[in-house]
Amino acid sequence: MTRVRVAVTVLLGCAALCAGAIGAGVARAEETVTITKAGFSPDLLGVPTNVFGAATIGSTDLPVPSPITHINVLGPAGLTLDLQGTGTCTAATLENTGPQACPADSKAGYGGGEGAYEIAHEIIHEPYLDGTSPVSIQLVFNAPVIQFPKPYGLGFSLNVPLIKVLPEASDASALSAFFTAGADNIAYYKKIHGKRTLEHVKGIITPKTCPHNGWPAASEISFQDETTVKTTTTIPCPHR
Repeated sequence: MTRVRVAVTVLLGCAALCAGAIGAGVARAEETVTITKAGFSPDLLGVPTNVFGAATIGSTDLPVPSPITHINVLGPAGLTLDLQGTGTCTAATLENTGPQACPADSKAGYGGGEGAYEIAHEIIHEPYLDGTSPVSIQLVFNAPVIQFPKPYGLGFSLNVPLIKVLPEASDASALSAFFTAGADNIAYYKKIHGKRTLEHVKGIITPKTCPHNGWPAASEISFQDETTVKTTTTIPCPHR
């Protein structure tokens, strides 16, 4: 099984949510996850592509959901990676200097969303993964790319640490999230028959075939309250 470790720097300034205390005899809240977008661009069979997704997160009976502790994103069977020509960036470089010190061809995508934090019994909504006030916190996550059992294929798995923006505020989580990953417009030089030739990085490659009902995809999100929500979706087959 091939494993590719991807270092991701996340800017988490204002992102925090309240988990809500659960006392003895009190009904346990349940988190909800809705996938709002999932697909490929370009949307063709067997071609280099960018993969994108988005989701909203809520709670059945609390104003905000429990903080996220782990995420699995499961792509369809047949999805492949061709990383020839890509650069690399170490976790130490990200931690000591920041993403500006990494090669341009090592950046695999971006993401963001919306969060909130509770302070003095007030819930304040803020940009998530892109805030700088009241404090800027940079964290490096390892997100191994792994092979999930069929009908799924390549995906990634990410542990999410609990983050407190301020001592008196609640732990961090998200109300919504989105991401885009791929190797769009990244090129490198390769010798072919002794000649230096410009080649484009392929990165993520869509499956060569598509089931009649479309490509299956899913997310598995675990929360601090020890619940896990699996949400499935289907990516339509490309128009012929």
